[in-house]
Amino acid sequence: MTQAEMSSAALSTRFRFSSRGEQLIGQEMFRVLDRAQALERQGHRVYHLELGNPRMAPPAEILEATRQSLEAQQIGYASMAGLTELRSALATRYAALIEEPVTGSHIVISPANLLIHQFLDLTCNPGDRVALFTPAFPSYWAAAAHLQLNVVPVPLSQRNGFQLSHPAIEAALAANPRAVIVNNANNPTGAVYDPAIVRHLSARCEKDGVWLLSDETYADLTFDGSFLTLTAPGAGHVVVISSFSKVLSVPGFRTGYAIAHEAVAAKLALSNSTLYSCLPAFTQRGCLAGLSVLDRYAAEVRQRNARVTTSCHDQINRSGLLRSHTPASGFYLFIDISGTGLDDLQFCRRLLDEYHTAATPGRSFGDAYRSFIRLATCGAEEDVLEGVSRTIAFAQKLGGCHVQAA
Repeated sequence: MTQAEMSSAALSTRFRFSSRGEQLIGQEMFRVLDRAQALERQGHRVYHLELGNPRMAPPAEILEATRQSLEAQQIGYASMAGLTELRSALATRYAALIEEPVTGSHIVISPANLLIHQFLDLTCNPGDRVALFTPAFPSYWAAAAHLQLNVVPVPLSQRNGFQLSHPAIEAALAANPRAVIVNNANNPTGAVYDPAIVRHLSARCEKDGVWLLSDETYADLTFDGSFLTLTAPGAGHVVVISSFSKVLSVPGFRTGYAIAHEAVAAKLALSNSTLYSCLPAFTQRGCLAGLSVLDRYAAEVRQRNARVTTSCHDQINRSGLLRSHTPASGFYLFIDISGTGLDDLQFCRRLLDEYHTAATPGRSFGDAYRSFIRLATCGAEEDVLEGVSRTIAFAQKLGGCHVQAA
């Protein structure tokens, strides 16, 4: 038992956390990061493939606008819904994408990770069901657990590249959920779903009176440049969320946004005010500047991601023991390690301890994925390639052990 666990046990003899506090599970990749940084403090060189932490330099326009905002001492409170200029710029962008009117009143600026929690908090009561197409981003599980919701996992098939399907949609809605979450393009699989099937999901949710959260954080990063959004400000059941973190390489800015019906957006703004008042104006002004060059910069990011991720994918599949389907977006590889004889926690722990390479266990994306790990390929290219090589070397070592044992 760790010192923190002993302290928690001692505290619980006199004071009890709330039921919500007891349900906090966090995200495993940050625990991996903590262990990796502990090794670094001991002087080891660690290769970080556990977090989607882009290492490409962000657009210079973002840094310059942020610097100017700080020099102008724009460090006071901002609107709880986000800067009017940023919301208006996003409205213009999405109106062009969907060829329908979108206004700033449909948009709220908030950290994308928090928006997942806010959406579920505003739409679900304790005990309600929320359907997740799995493997699913860890924040969905964590937010649902904290809000005391019942998760209905709907597994997508590895055989077809974890694509969303009509049977999966019917299985999700058959559970009578209060809300459904769809992540397109997907983290961790890199799958991009058929537009007709995604639109069918939205129509079925509307018909059945089910809330739908469309997480489109990686939609700008599809390798072929295609972009599908379920943005529909007139539809009261759909909330679209996205983030500047990945597409503009500024995860530390913690700036994302939601697009929804005006009534839903107003509730999200009140949630912002209640939880943290507002986001800093200087990061929002940086992202506003980034919007002006987003398309050009995103094309560079897509090109880099496609090249590096495809190279790593090919190298992994040639290894003989590891298998990964071909991603179509983002910068992740979801890897089947069942041929190594270890589960995900054992594999990731030993990979970090013995090969100083940090990876995320597959169960973070659903308990059914204990024979998978996720590798992020968005770090410095030489570090990513070395980390992947070390992962393969570790798997081959395990394979050699199995051969000797046999």
